[in-house]
Amino acid sequence: MRKFQLAIALVVAMSAPVAAQEVTASVAPVEAPAKPAHVSAFKIAMSEVAILRYRAALKLKAEQEQYWPAVANALRALAREPNVDEAAVRRMAPAIQPLFMVLDENQKQVAKGLVQKAGLQQYASAMF
Repeated sequence: MRKFQLAIALVVAMSAPVAAQEVTASVAPVEAPAKPAHVSAFKIAMSEVAILRYRAALKLKAEQEQYWPAVANALRALAREPNVDEAAVRRMAPAIQPLFMVLDENQKQVAKGLVQKAGLQQYASAMF
């Protein structure tokens, strides 16, 4: 079932325009805080695709796999943040650090490259 959901997310991410993907969970009252009341379905799908790509790029070894679920969950949480800033990255860092500590040098370089491609290089010191 999970693979089917990921396949659907991939299809949505690759074929639907961004504007058509807004899904509103509920209508926020006028005095609502700055956080949006909805999350873009496109953003959710893209975050799942990105997480799959990150995992593939890292080429995790069997002994490293145990750390991946926490990292994937942290990345999902970060993708749902309205503003990705240093505080958001610092909340995610404890989930990432155990995996980073067991990566070999080549995998660490790949991870740093992924952080840079994601536009988070200014927060890299908070993660690693």
